[in-house]
Amino acid sequence: MPSTFTDDLKHMVKDAASGARDRLTAIQGGVQPTLVKMRALPAATKKKIAVAGVAVAVLGLGLALRGGKSPRSERIADGPSLRASNLSDVQSEAPRSPARAAQRSYAVGKAEEKHGEYKSAAESYLVAARKGDARGLKKLVAMTHAPKCEARSEAADALGTMRSKKATAALKKLARSRFKDESRSPGVFSCSSRRAAQKALERQTRG
Repeated sequence: MPSTFTDDLKHMVKDAASGARDRLTAIQGGVQPTLVKMRALPAATKKKIAVAGVAVAVLGLGLALRGGKSPRSERIADGPSLRASNLSDVQSEAPRSPARAAQRSYAVGKAEEKHGEYKSAAESYLVAARKGDARGLKKLVAMTHAPKCEARSEAADALGTMRSKKATAALKKLARSRFKDESRSPGVFSCSSRRAAQKALERQTRG
């Protein structure tokens, strides 16, 4: 009984090995004729086949990449055009007229004067006047009558940089005026709007 089982097993292994050899031989027999036919083709035909194969591979890769495009990449691609349109909208809404810039400087000057920042206020009024807002000059002239010496002195400094008859007239008037908060003989470090007006007139004369 054991010898019969062993014999059967040997026959099964032999049959399996024989079947595998037969299949391998069949495969080789099918491949070899194809290779022989390929080798027998003209060089131009081989080149065309190779080019066609590369083209198919590239097309397949392109389709795969296109199909795998993520929504995030689409948003990124659309981003620059959206930002450009937004920027053009902002630019169209932004004030371009010098008159608007002058109005802004004038408004800033009023706020600074209200908070006692007389130097900054005088500079803002001066910018407004130079940009075409006549209210800037009027404010500077009005500051020469302010109750505080600092305000009058800063206005005089700003008016001294302007070539204007109104500015010169206001400085001359300030240079002759008397104020309660100023001494008739102020010290070197004392505030004196009259002295500031005199220096501003000299600056105008020098040009």
